[in-house]
Amino acid sequence: MGRRSSQQADNFTADEDLVRGALAGEEQAWDELIDRYASYILAIISRAFGIGGHAAEEIFQDVCVRMFDGLGGFAGRAPFRSWLRAVTLSACREHLRKAARTSPAEVDPEASDELGQLETALVVRSAVTQLGDPCRVTLELHFFEDLTQAEVAKRLGAPPGTIAARVSRCLNRLKEALQERPAAGTSRDV
Repeated sequence: MGRRSSQQADNFTADEDLVRGALAGEEQAWDELIDRYASYILAIISRAFGIGGHAAEEIFQDVCVRMFDGLGGFAGRAPFRSWLRAVTLSACREHLRKAARTSPAEVDPEASDELGQLETALVVRSAVTQLGDPCRVTLELHFFEDLTQAEVAKRLGAPPGTIAARVSRCLNRLKEALQERPAAGTSRDV
């Protein structure tokens, strides 16, 4: 197993604290869990399974109900996100089974590949955020907003050579940060 960075440990602990709070009936903890993971749930529903519109909203609500009802079953042996992913996948599969009974539908065999890409993208985005400024801003502008290095330099009011060097240095830091992370979905040591 790879080393767990202190930021990852903090995120893992924060999730565990929110779960404990939600189980204790703290509405704020429950709201924070939903806020923190809403885009993750919706991304699995829409991108990995290709479900949109009203059906996606229904599945999202179903996942929230399942999360609320099943939160006591979260043992904490793996990251909360892994448990939530399993809950979301189950809800999506159930929706597709029900839909298949009423009308034939094709399930994309590449859905698991897209889910893996989604997991990777979320890990990378999180790692970029954890780099802090100025790396975070520079990489977000260059890669996430698709600006050229010259455009980033203009936006940040820095010389283009500085931005080029910063991108290189920050990519090296990002690579190191990602190498320290365990693979997505792996459990921590008990």
